[in-house]
Amino acid sequence: MLSEELLIDRYRYEWVILKYIENYKNHYCTVSELSTILAISSYKVETYIDELNTYLSLISKDTEIYIKKSGEITCANLDYVTVKKIRIKFMRICELFNILDNFFINEIPMKKQVSLLHSSQTSSYVKFRHLKSLLNEENILIKKSRIIGNELSVRSIFFSTYYELFNGIENPFPKEIRQMTDRIIKQFSSQYIVTIPRTKEIKLAIFISVWFIRIKNKHFIQETYVDYVKNDFTKWLKKAINSDSSIDDEQIENEIGYFLMFCHFEIDNEQFVTKFMTFDLYQEAVKLTQKFISMFFDTFSYEIRDDFIEKELTNIHIKWLVYRFKNQSFIIKGKFNYFQETNPAIDKFIQDFFREIEKSTFFQSNSEKNKLYYDYLFLLVTQLPMEEIETPLNICIDFSHGNNYNSYIKMMLQSLQSMNLIFEAKISNNTKLFLSDCAMDKLNCEQLIWKKPPTSNDWKELGELLVQLKEAAFER
Repeated sequence: MLSEELLIDRYRYEWVILKYIENYKNHYCTVSELSTILAISSYKVETYIDELNTYLSLISKDTEIYIKKSGEITCANLDYVTVKKIRIKFMRICELFNILDNFFINEIPMKKQVSLLHSSQTSSYVKFRHLKSLLNEENILIKKSRIIGNELSVRSIFFSTYYELFNGIENPFPKEIRQMTDRIIKQFSSQYIVTIPRTKEIKLAIFISVWFIRIKNKHFIQETYVDYVKNDFTKWLKKAINSDSSIDDEQIENEIGYFLMFCHFEIDNEQFVTKFMTFDLYQEAVKLTQKFISMFFDTFSYEIRDDFIEKELTNIHIKWLVYRFKNQSFIIKGKFNYFQETNPAIDKFIQDFFREIEKSTFFQSNSEKNKLYYDYLFLLVTQLPMEEIETPLNICIDFSHGNNYNSYIKMMLQSLQSMNLIFEAKISNNTKLFLSDCAMDKLNCEQLIWKKPPTSNDWKELGELLVQLKEAAFER
């Protein structure tokens, strides 16, 4: 993914160090540990942390990283938003990002960029060659200052990159693009009478900006993907596009259809699109859906008869086949393991499905696979009865404080229902865990004895034990 490659030299090391410290700020961490992980000297780790503190002070005077005499690293007031802001600051400094940004937004020739970057010609052209190499890996070329390739792929990659880097922090595009984006969203909301959540509005704004920049630079969608109802908004949008970039009617129809198709998937509203026109693509999506449902039935002997789930699966596949968006949500290994541990049966099924469809080179990258993994997982976990899918885990909750206290503990555990927990008032032959404040002799199940009230460590210990029991039950 481009956002991972655009930081180079010391900025990449500093970003990785900062991200690691924030991610593990409640755990023991040392200079030696980071030195080993990054394969650099302890001196360099300390130097990078000193530089990080300089940048952090520009964002927040209360945020700082400390190195104790023992080598232990601690931090004050470091949060994820600050980490994202530091990455943006680094991006603004890095030549590689600025060269890419100049090509994408204004198609500025490299010769002119050298003077804009305030860098030597040799250094700038070394970065330029590296950038071309990165883009070539995505099947994208730079020819005569123009970024070219499969237009859907180009837009998807640049949307994913800008969204990953800037979402929720700032809008990175020129003023005239931001103003046009705001007008489009305002007209769109008024015409369709839809309330767009703030997070989706941010996503929509970056999508529109990338979309409009490509149109402005005369890079157009060549296929008609959807049919849509023409109304006051589409008439207004047609004029807005034409006023900035002279294109023919067919190209405008394709572009408006491309925009409304994105809204169809992201805003979950069926009034934008009346019909999918790309028959082959739609058939491929339906084929994938049927294969998914068939494999699911073979795996669990549970038949998905819900039209909503089938429709959502098809939408997931159409969206993926068209946009192939990549993002970095939930890709930290620890986060990935959380879902594997709490929903092992669902996880195994999805992984098996991936292996089956990978035979036809379905995926172009791991980040695409990760995105699709979570689309599947969240749909299945929220829409299917987990008692039919996941192996049940029987827990007897019996505290001496009485029924209301037992009900309180049960209520606190409701968030783990995707694990298919069955709560019992008395121990039975099916009980796998006895949870109480009183120890019992000769139980044929695990027992966990809590303090009154339970501490954060008690809850953590319960979570770890539930995962162990869940894995053992799944293996059986």
